[in-house]
Amino acid sequence: MRSIFNHIFVFIFISLFVGNVTAQKDTLDDISALIYLDSFVVTASKQGFDTKDFIHLVRIDSSFLEAFHNLRFANYRSTNEFTYFDKKQRVRATYLDTIQQTVEQNCRTMSFLSVKDDGNYFKKRKTRKYNYFTSDMHDRLFYTHKRTCDNPNPNLVSTGSSRLEKYVFELKKLIFRPGEPANVPFIGDKTSIFTEPMILFYNFNIKSERFNDKVDCYVFEAVVKPEFENKNKVVIKQLKTFFDKSTFQVIGRDYQLQYSAGLYQFDVRMIIELLQIDEKYYPSSIQYEGFWNVPIKKREASQFTLQFFDFQKPSL
Repeated sequence: MRSIFNHIFVFIFISLFVGNVTAQKDTLDDISALIYLDSFVVTASKQGFDTKDFIHLVRIDSSFLEAFHNLRFANYRSTNEFTYFDKKQRVRATYLDTIQQTVEQNCRTMSFLSVKDDGNYFKKRKTRKYNYFTSDMHDRLFYTHKRTCDNPNPNLVSTGSSRLEKYVFELKKLIFRPGEPANVPFIGDKTSIFTEPMILFYNFNIKSERFNDKVDCYVFEAVVKPEFENKNKVVIKQLKTFFDKSTFQVIGRDYQLQYSAGLYQFDVRMIIELLQIDEKYYPSSIQYEGFWNVPIKKREASQFTLQFFDFQKPSL
């Protein structure tokens, strides 16, 4: 299964070779000792709240993998809004659409309900050829231009031997297992924020917070220490995972990834929210803002917001 988020990162590393991830010592005990707890969480911990168990939940959670896989088997509508900028942050192109996905017997089709664009968003509007690689990957991974059938059982496994397929697999791990090792070129060992020596670069917190002013949550947060912000020691600058207090279900994540080395630079932030319908979870919104700059590809600075709504049970 192609991850819905692959387009955000594939273009950053598409021209690179896969590097080796250095074996590192797991440091769960060390992290547990370093975690800062706010006053509310201190009270919860005295009543049986165990920080080690909480970290374990953060690391093994598969909610995002399942939620985005469930999206392939649901009737829903979504809006997709993009804005692209030049180096002076002037708007170069905009795009907004509303789509309808329809599913029958594990097979989906899609139609455009409305489309509006401005600037140089398209090379060829009629055939949907894009001027921007981000939109090209978004189309490839979000839109369905013909009837498409999938296996309903999610699984985070490698499905091919090509270079691109290997990148996709490793980048899926970066998204669905944030903070765990990912064999991403040049930076794979820097994603392992729960292992030595990476834990030395972060402050870890568990606190009480309302997610989008709607749900009371425990929040696990890893934030790079101020003294390491501009030293290229880390890739994950911030990672926040929101757990519903009543269920410990992950309902949102807030990422910031930043890297700059020679010809390769990127700085992106994503905020992702999940929605529960019956016993299943689905993405309800994705917000992205940032830029990337790599050889061969043109520099792209953009922001986009994807909203998913009107979920209905598929036809059998």
